[in-house]
Amino acid sequence: MVPARSGSKGLPNKNVRMLAGKPLIGHAIQFAQNAGVFEQVLVSTDSEDYAAIAREQGGWVPFLRGESAAQDASMEEHVLADLDAKLTEHGITPPDILVWLRPTFPFRSIDDLNTALSLMEDDVDAVRLVTEGEPRLYQIDDGYLVPRFEDGGRSMIRRQEFPATYKVFHTDIFWYRNIAWGERFLGSRIKAVPVHKICAMDVDGQEDFDMIEAIMSAAGPIVGKYCQPASASE
Repeated sequence: MVPARSGSKGLPNKNVRMLAGKPLIGHAIQFAQNAGVFEQVLVSTDSEDYAAIAREQGGWVPFLRGESAAQDASMEEHVLADLDAKLTEHGITPPDILVWLRPTFPFRSIDDLNTALSLMEDDVDAVRLVTEGEPRLYQIDDGYLVPRFEDGGRSMIRRQEFPATYKVFHTDIFWYRNIAWGERFLGSRIKAVPVHKICAMDVDGQEDFDMIEAIMSAAGPIVGKYCQPASASE
């Protein structure tokens, strides 16, 4: 499923904005098609215009989101509850596994996806694709840097002295039945697949969009070492 709500405040119409000759949601749709493992590539949107664009890109949009799942404050569990209700309403058999492909990540790896899918077993609730984060974090308190870790007063600490930390929100894979768990739909038995930091580049604002567009146009071969963006396969 590719979630694509309209009404982005930071970057208007972000999900359908053209990136390297393709609307942003088109990159997620084509990635899913190229992967060759999905029965359907469903696009969840509240907009007729977005739905038309998604269909042009090969996405399946059998219905629009309900209003309760299309608000600024709507969370993923609201989108999933709406999906479950709409599938039932339209007599559509739900899948066993749902893969949540956030469209704001245009760089993805089919190998990473296949690795994650191979981890989905009965004793696993979900698998998340993650990227390594920075463990040496600070906050600013009254203008002064204050470490969020124990530094012993040292000016510099090597990354290797810390356990690895990871950032989420790339791609989630979980059993469809988990939707009944509401906001805890990912469960507690979650496995992780670390991905290359290039694959974790996220379109949030204009500067992100500009940077990713520049990378796609000038560094395609480099990106291709780590990810398979849709534009690189055409």
